[in-house]
Amino acid sequence: MDHFNVEALVLKGKLLWSLDKTEEGNEQFWVAHSLEPNHSEVIEFLSIIRPKAEEAYERARKEYMEGNDTGALMWIRKGLDVFHDMSKLLLLRASIMRKRKSFENAIDDLELASKFMEAEHIDKEVKIQIGLTYNDMGKLLFSKGKHDGAISVFNESIKYLPQDPGIHINRGGRNVCVEFL
Repeated sequence: MDHFNVEALVLKGKLLWSLDKTEEGNEQFWVAHSLEPNHSEVIEFLSIIRPKAEEAYERARKEYMEGNDTGALMWIRKGLDVFHDMSKLLLLRASIMRKRKSFENAIDDLELASKFMEAEHIDKEVKIQIGLTYNDMGKLLFSKGKHDGAISVFNESIKYLPQDPGIHINRGGRNVCVEFL
């Protein structure tokens, strides 16, 4: 799509807002964002919705720190409804999914978070979470007797956390897989 299509999406978004169809209008801006993220009106849109998503993130983080994963997930969902693909929210949800051993969901969130991690300055945190997720996947595979698969996954984990001794110990071999982390 070209610049004119982005302009049409922005205009449609504003028209929908004027008809009190906020969510539909926002969706038009998200499509415009995917096509031309540096468009001035897309940037203005992001500056309006970012504080709402930040508030949801802070509430989700508070719930998570208090051990209330369900409450945290509720706030994460609210934040992502407002600000699609916000890396901090995806990173937090990935952490919860990893804890719940829902590794596929965790990896999906981390993959999406990695697209915008540098803009949000959380690239280090995303890489750590990817490494920890692969490590936990490897431990689960090992516990199920799938040793070759576990070693492969531990190798992936080491790519993200090369200095972590626990992952090296976990990868150590069929007879040496301790839960270090």
